[in-house]
Amino acid sequence: METFGKKMNFDTSLEMMRIPQIVFELRKPTERILEKLSPELESGGIQLIIGDDASGRIPTAIFRKIFDTAYKERGFTTPETRFLAGSKRILPQEKEAKKEKISEYLEQVKKDVEKKFGRPLTKALVVTDVVVTGHSLDPLFEALYEAGIEAKVASMTATNGETYVKEIEKRWHAPVYFGGDYMPDVYGNQKISGVVKDGQDLFAETYKNKWRMIGTEEGEESQSMVNKARELSNQLAVDAYEKWKTLRKKEI
Repeated sequence: METFGKKMNFDTSLEMMRIPQIVFELRKPTERILEKLSPELESGGIQLIIGDDASGRIPTAIFRKIFDTAYKERGFTTPETRFLAGSKRILPQEKEAKKEKISEYLEQVKKDVEKKFGRPLTKALVVTDVVVTGHSLDPLFEALYEAGIEAKVASMTATNGETYVKEIEKRWHAPVYFGGDYMPDVYGNQKISGVVKDGQDLFAETYKNKWRMIGTEEGEESQSMVNKARELSNQLAVDAYEKWKTLRKKEI
């Protein structure tokens, strides 16, 4: 009779084998988005990167690596990075409370960024894995708009296409740059993002802690998957950035 432990190890090994496919599926979307973000990469204007937790962790890791590399090469101050849990599956009356939480948090972030850059926070990049209706990020963009922070959005995909994205851009007061129109495999994959979220909370909780709380070792198994996904994300970021530089040189 097969034990639960053996079965879990077997399942984990299969999932480990899928990680390169899940991460490298984001290569083309990343490259397409970089073309649109060229002015931001070259100007040093982005001061803050906000990652949409939870499955936005991998896309955020990719763009953080790219911006850090680009800005260091050009002698710019590298952006600060913060992660905020999206607001999926919360009631309409709860969204205002979530926005207030974000607004309060942004006040501290603004102080941190101004101290680092020597100037007020005015430009941010929000990174997510997929835009469907955009409603889960409404509280964040309302808070950014009210704080006077100009935002741009890097979304690996947008499932409803260009027309719907235009409507979201009006609501968010922010351009949305997306690289595809499908649901990426990274979406909802807690084991490689390493975190889980509750839409009412400001921050996500680590996947490892969740499983420890209910008395299993699955969190320990998952950490190796998180580490592998982050390693591959860095590799993808370096490759995409080098390709972007080569293409920019040809254009000049």
